[in-house]
Amino acid sequence: MTIKQTTAILLISLGLLLGQTAQAAQSPEVMEAFACNFQPGKNMADLEKTIEYYQSQRSKMNSAAINRMRSVIWQPVRGRVPYDLIWLNNGVTLSEWGEATAALADTSAGQAVEARFNEVLNCEASGVYTNEELYRTDDGPIGDSGYVIESHRCQLHEEQTIADSTAAVDTWRPVFARATKAAGTPAIVMRRLPVISASGFDLNYVVVWSDLESFANGNSTYRTDPATANADAQFARVHRCESALFNGRFVVNRAE
Repeated sequence: MTIKQTTAILLISLGLLLGQTAQAAQSPEVMEAFACNFQPGKNMADLEKTIEYYQSQRSKMNSAAINRMRSVIWQPVRGRVPYDLIWLNNGVTLSEWGEATAALADTSAGQAVEARFNEVLNCEASGVYTNEELYRTDDGPIGDSGYVIESHRCQLHEEQTIADSTAAVDTWRPVFARATKAAGTPAIVMRRLPVISASGFDLNYVVVWSDLESFANGNSTYRTDPATANADAQFARVHRCESALFNGRFVVNRAE
């Protein structure tokens, strides 16, 4: 779905990855994100009705990519987030995203869906990104019910590169792995870089937890590890980041 396309791009906190050039031929999945506010007088109940309408129209677009696409809503819990929600589409490759975008724009069913969404949401910013999974516990938290997301939008310091970011991740990963194992808190960590962006941010780290309690316990345990100070210092040497916390849930799954 391409709710009200704009040229302003927001690098969200769950892009092409410069460190994965050799994998480009494999067409990694991309994520599309929209930062949205409700139109005056509209609310989540109106959006739920619109989502139901979208699901009823998917088969009429005759697009395998539309049927593969999943949609997620993030709603802010903490942090400086000037939007009511973030809408994300994922589960498709970049070429499939292009097919899905065309189906929404070029079919009468897709145009009707777009119109319904534009009546409910004003999406002032959007972007397309690919994902790199940095870490996953054996029992990752993502399910159909809901989850909690830490989003860290980062800008590289002068003369720092994605390679420096990767070096910082390599220092951080074993510390975080010990913490999640000790706390018994499943988690998934991803790094996203933009395919298209005018946000001013270079990359986005996303940490997905099963719930707020897991987020709190996992972070508390991480903070008590003796190696945390060094891992955090290396991150700080490479990036300047802004953070926010969201509740997330799947609202559209792949069509059967």
